[in-house]
Amino acid sequence: MPAPTLTPELKKDLHLLKLRSAMDPKRHYKKGDSRSKTLPKYFQVGTVIESASEFYAGRLTKKERKATLADELLSDSNLAQYRKRKVQEIEEQNRPAGFDKWKIRGRKSMKRAKQRRH
Repeated sequence: MPAPTLTPELKKDLHLLKLRSAMDPKRHYKKGDSRSKTLPKYFQVGTVIESASEFYAGRLTKKERKATLADELLSDSNLAQYRKRKVQEIEEQNRPAGFDKWKIRGRKSMKRAKQRRH
């Protein structure tokens, strides 16, 4: 198998394949080569051809087909919802602990401020 030339699109696709376990929470993959930071030297890229029996069930429409793997993942609505939820969870974890303490709570905060002054 000859070593293909690495274009920027191929590099992005290979990085996405390495990070595929972070994309879908329901799928689990073998550890394999995902921990190494180097890209594989020898690989092949192909096209999936669906059979006639999968015409309605398992195929992508022309609108859903994109040029690269990254474009397909960005246009996927389920993945977008999952990413959005995960980002919110991470932001909540990293929020400072005393954040709620400094919120203005209407008249109660004004009374406490007056009591502190006197």
